[in-house]
Amino acid sequence: MLKRLLLLFFLIFFTFQISYTFEWKTNDWQTKRGGIISNNFKDNKKMSFPLEAGEWRVVAKIKEDIYGDIFSEERLLLQFENNIPVRYFFIGKIDNLGKWIAYISTYIQAETFNSKNAVCRMKNHYNFLKFYKKGMAHNCMYVTITDVKRELDDYEITTNYTAALRKWIRDEKVKLPEIYLEYSASFHAMTVLPAWYVISYGETPEKFANYKPKFTSRDSTEFHPANINNYPKAKKIMKDWVKKSAKIQKDFEDFLKVKDYQKLELDNIIPRSTKSNIKVNDSISSEIIKLNNLYTSGVITKEEFEKAKAKILK
Repeated sequence: MLKRLLLLFFLIFFTFQISYTFEWKTNDWQTKRGGIISNNFKDNKKMSFPLEAGEWRVVAKIKEDIYGDIFSEERLLLQFENNIPVRYFFIGKIDNLGKWIAYISTYIQAETFNSKNAVCRMKNHYNFLKFYKKGMAHNCMYVTITDVKRELDDYEITTNYTAALRKWIRDEKVKLPEIYLEYSASFHAMTVLPAWYVISYGETPEKFANYKPKFTSRDSTEFHPANINNYPKAKKIMKDWVKKSAKIQKDFEDFLKVKDYQKLELDNIIPRSTKSNIKVNDSISSEIIKLNNLYTSGVITKEEFEKAKAKILK
């Protein structure tokens, strides 16, 4: 499922016209292609995943009926700057597994751990991999880079379609990034939800660290584990990216309400008590606004306001 990330970006986004019509929706799975999502991706009334600040455009949406009540959904969101997709967020799920889990568990295991392309098995180009696995339950995350050209060229599409796609890119002057720093994760446990969730989040090195890569193929890039020790700046950037990925992983686990014993042990990267920057900033802003309202209404003095503000920011 994670393999579809670049497929969704290159094929679906560049194939469909974007519509900005108003829509009434109860969750963000219902957001139309071309629609805008901000702040959070709302799965349902009780589940909401925090996003980086700014507008995210839905560029791909897929829903498929698999068997019986089982269905899959996938969404790809992009943030653009100067016509460059500098960030992406992908989320996918197979839902309503319930009584059918015995039939689909082999597929889930193969996709995550056992097959040649299993995403939760260590690969030479992975910078970080961590997973929990017990029975049919798993929680897995990995960090690597996405080679855009490699992903596009590897996908099996017809020559005519490829030609039309590349023509559209040229005509619209879309500036494709060469690589992304990538975080991806997969979670399934029937004790939590009758579903299998995967997410992937990426940023260009330019956006994340104001750094232009010297090499941009997957195996030659300075971010590759075999090369990274020769490039101290790239090594520092990747270390920071792993930290950010650990924060996103905690958000992912909170989003799904993962049980404590199923959570990944990431305290050596970032303490469990550390919250994501998004949540922390939202909380601080809310407290300061409340405090300012008390001050402007005369309930507290300026001195009391400054002391309380300093305490919040500490």
